[in-house]
Amino acid sequence: MRVWSLLVTVFGDLAPDRPLDGPTLSAIMGEIGIKPEASRVALHRLRSDGWVGSEKQGRTSLHSLTPKGRSDSKAARARIYGQPREAEALMILTSAPVELDQTQFAQIAPRVFLCGPSASIPLDAIGLAPQSLPKWLGAQIETEAMRDAYKSLHAVLTDIAEELEDGLTAVQTAALRVLIVHGWRRLTLKHPDLPRAAHSSDWRGHDCRALVSHLLTRFARPDLDAIKAT
Repeated sequence: MRVWSLLVTVFGDLAPDRPLDGPTLSAIMGEIGIKPEASRVALHRLRSDGWVGSEKQGRTSLHSLTPKGRSDSKAARARIYGQPREAEALMILTSAPVELDQTQFAQIAPRVFLCGPSASIPLDAIGLAPQSLPKWLGAQIETEAMRDAYKSLHAVLTDIAEELEDGLTAVQTAALRVLIVHGWRRLTLKHPDLPRAAHSSDWRGHDCRALVSHLLTRFARPDLDAIKAT
């Protein structure tokens, strides 16, 4: 697990619009099992990348997203936290062979792509709304690695939903949310947001979204001051 990427999830989920002080951040990362030295190195990288800013307040360090960090985080929020829905698919035909963002467009033939309704379509492309999608499409736009990754995530999320009891402490809730969002974020941002009908029966992405939405509601974002108090 890349610690800097995990920190991106921490700030994006727990502190998107407020500072996170050093002791609170250390408590959350420690609950996950990340050593302080690793967190310090990861914070240094995020500061160098212009994603996080830090300042001193007395003897305590305050860390918060920079304008760039907030902008990047906001751009991904709808995809990460959006409620389960049956998104429509749009098929586009480009005027010439072109390479498009694979996280937004799935290529199904030369010059022919499938995308969700929120994708930014090239100006010279023709957009068509298919009335139905063939069953063979999923095998063409999915990779075995992504199918397996979603199967694994779905199994973990199911275990959490069925086995984990309520009544967690604030820091336990924070750590759990971060791990749920991080596992989900690492997959859902890698491919276009297409309806279930576009995928094979082995694709568990939509089921994962429903479980993530349920679990994040059940384990609501904790009060960061409650973590600090412990």
